[in-house]
Amino acid sequence: MTTAARAGQFTGATDNAAKGGLFNDSKIDGIPDLVAADVASAQTSATTATTQAATATTQATTATTKATEAATSATAAATSATAAATSATAAAASATTASNATTSVSTNATNAATSETNAATSATNAAASASSASTQATNATTQANSALSSASAANTSATNAATSATNSSNSASTASTQATNAANSATAAAASYDSFDDRYLGAKSSNPTVDNDGATLLDGALYFNTSDNVMLVYDLGNTTWVRTTPTTTNQGHINTVSGIQANVTTVAGISSEVSSVAAKASLITSDFVADLNTLGTSDIVSDLNQLATSDFVSDLNAVEGVKANVTNVAGVASNVTTVAGVAANVTTVAGIASNVTTVAGANSNITTVASNISGVNSFAERYRVGSSDPGSSNDEGDLAYNSTSNVLKYYNGSAWVEVAANTKGIGNGNVAEFTTGVADDDFLRINGTKVEGRSASEVLTDIGGTTATAATDEATALAIALG
Repeated sequence: MTTAARAGQFTGATDNAAKGGLFNDSKIDGIPDLVAADVASAQTSATTATTQAATATTQATTATTKATEAATSATAAATSATAAATSATAAAASATTASNATTSVSTNATNAATSETNAATSATNAAASASSASTQATNATTQANSALSSASAANTSATNAATSATNSSNSASTASTQATNAANSATAAAASYDSFDDRYLGAKSSNPTVDNDGATLLDGALYFNTSDNVMLVYDLGNTTWVRTTPTTTNQGHINTVSGIQANVTTVAGISSEVSSVAAKASLITSDFVADLNTLGTSDIVSDLNQLATSDFVSDLNAVEGVKANVTNVAGVASNVTTVAGVAANVTTVAGIASNVTTVAGANSNITTVASNISGVNSFAERYRVGSSDPGSSNDEGDLAYNSTSNVLKYYNGSAWVEVAANTKGIGNGNVAEFTTGVADDDFLRINGTKVEGRSASEVLTDIGGTTATAATDEATALAIALG
């Protein structure tokens, strides 16, 4: 028993991704229609062949009947001929009777010949019909085989589609893993940038009280003061910003002291004598020093000898009251001479006594800077600030703040590149923004920086797949259609 094919059962109108069909490829989509058409054609051909075979059988039966009738007529004709021969002997007497008998035999023979011709024609027609039926049956078999081949191809395509669905599912899983890795990398990159941003606050016109995120300042944080054009570091212990370079005035004082470092060393070697002289500072005037220089010559000594008169002695008695001081001065004569030789420097140092005191108070800091001078110099070479990008002494990895465009840049080995946040995509450092539908065990669909949650059924719809139940139903329907 055959089942008539149902036209349109598997047409593209109902078998596509939007309707949840098994086939969504245009090349595969038409296979069910082709199979149904071939099955219907085969069934029609088979019906036609059956009808023609029945007709041929009827005609063959008719031919057989006619042949039997012809044989019967022939037998009758033979019998009649025998009777005619018999009658011929007896007909001599009656010519009329013999003539009638002869006519009857001739007519019967003609009828027999006609019946035999009809039987031969019917047999020929029956043979042609049988041949046509055989041809139709062969065609039906060929078309049935074609239908089976098409069904096999459809089954293979279904298997390939299932394999593609599995591959798509694996790809989706891989994409989900890579998305997670990208999100982790983005988080790490954001944390690294935030750490850098908390430690280098950039250029500001005054001392900040919080970092760029509004949080408490970190010990050792840096920023560039655009008002004084200097770099400052934060001392958390004293909650103050400290210059990494001296002021212009302090630098001048340091330069001055540096220029007389030998004299300073000498004065340091006679510190006790200087202290003694300091006690008599009111006496050691420039005139006094000039007078001592004058008195130290041979001519003056000679003159003094002459002055050793009673009057002068009287005057010397007056000096007696200060002889201890004169003795002290005489004891440090060489020192006084030395100090006199650097009087201008001593005066300069005296004028910056408070600065010297300040430097002495920061001695440990100066020692620290001196011990790390290579690092300080390296930092100065690695980070620069100016109204334009540095044109020389550029090494890969250098930082520079362009105060004209107010941007921080890094040198990539051939050009200065602005350090700026990228706003496209998750893999390039942006933070993912989760939208709606994100739940446990969901898949994630990435669109720019947007992350949308997708359930398993939604992912199946997205990739144009079908469920196992739906695939089974489609396979059952296909089996029914194929009979």
